[in-house]
Amino acid sequence: MKNYRHFNRAFFGLTIPGLLAVGIFNIGIDPYGVMNSPQWRLNRLRTEQFNHVRLFKASSVKRIAPKTVLLGSSRTDLGMDPKHPALADGKPTYNLGLVGPNMYEVRRYFDHAIANQPNLKTVVLGVDFFMFNEYKTNPADFEEARLERDSLTPQEWLNVTLSLGVTRSSLGTIKNSWRSQANFLYHDNGFRYVHNNEAEHPLPQEFQNMIHGFFREEGYYPRYKLSQSFLNDFREVVEICRSRNIDLQIFISPSHATQWEALRMAGHWEEFEQWKRELVAIAPVWDFSGYHSISSEPISEKMTYYWDSSHYRQEVGNLVLNRLFDYETASVPPDFGVLMTPETIEEHLVQIRRDRESWANANTEAIAFVEELKP
Repeated sequence: MKNYRHFNRAFFGLTIPGLLAVGIFNIGIDPYGVMNSPQWRLNRLRTEQFNHVRLFKASSVKRIAPKTVLLGSSRTDLGMDPKHPALADGKPTYNLGLVGPNMYEVRRYFDHAIANQPNLKTVVLGVDFFMFNEYKTNPADFEEARLERDSLTPQEWLNVTLSLGVTRSSLGTIKNSWRSQANFLYHDNGFRYVHNNEAEHPLPQEFQNMIHGFFREEGYYPRYKLSQSFLNDFREVVEICRSRNIDLQIFISPSHATQWEALRMAGHWEEFEQWKRELVAIAPVWDFSGYHSISSEPISEKMTYYWDSSHYRQEVGNLVLNRLFDYETASVPPDFGVLMTPETIEEHLVQIRRDRESWANANTEAIAFVEELKP
């Protein structure tokens, strides 16, 4: 018995202080930004947040309780600035864009925002075609249990303080902070930015990588079926906003013209148009897709409007917000942004087809660029 007592004392005497030390270390570094720990020299670049976006954004909404939220995909996440002057009346504002979500996920994070801020005032919702694909399943890091709560779940407390994974993330954060080595980082308001404002690869390669991934078997569009369930999620967001008198602004992301060409070459253009019809049957939608003065920017080593064929820069996001909120509209190109309604949708779709013909005739090299990437 004495031996057992000695063993237990030695075991717990070493284990408990060790666990406490690990927990304090991970809380201090806070690599995912969920503990609200201050940033200092060793954690100033929280590079691991990008790999845990669903976790840290759910946590931030609990803490901040924003009155304005920006919803959508990585295009919202990287392109829509919560500090835009048009949103000043609805502070605090938070960018709740996710990476690669379907519409169900977006709706659930919307529910989460309301649960933590019943007086939600404004919602800006960026919608993308892939978000409504029936084959777009929830990713592994989507957790229902963390939503519509005011604190982390017990399992998440363990994961962000004592797990081997978070310890590795803390060590990686220290290394990257010390070396000033980072690609994607986040502001406290959920807005993602590129460290040093430089793409990871030369821009033509970024375009090539994105479009090539568009066609891959594991990509978003090897097969597509418009999901009625995801349309119902969209409808629920619209109806909740109406019932709560929340100002809801909906827009389709302004990706580059080559992204729309890839969609066309993948054989989904008719489905793309039908998706727009289904959306406007539920609510008016601002359409920034298509072939206009912004999306037709030539691909080059230094671009003003795009990070790649899919993701637009803050400069474009600012123009979108200007249009949505009728703010400094003189700065917005006249062909950028059309409000689609059931009465205007068909004429608008015809105009996009015309715009595409004009663009294609003047941009044969861009079309060849996309064609070469198709399997």
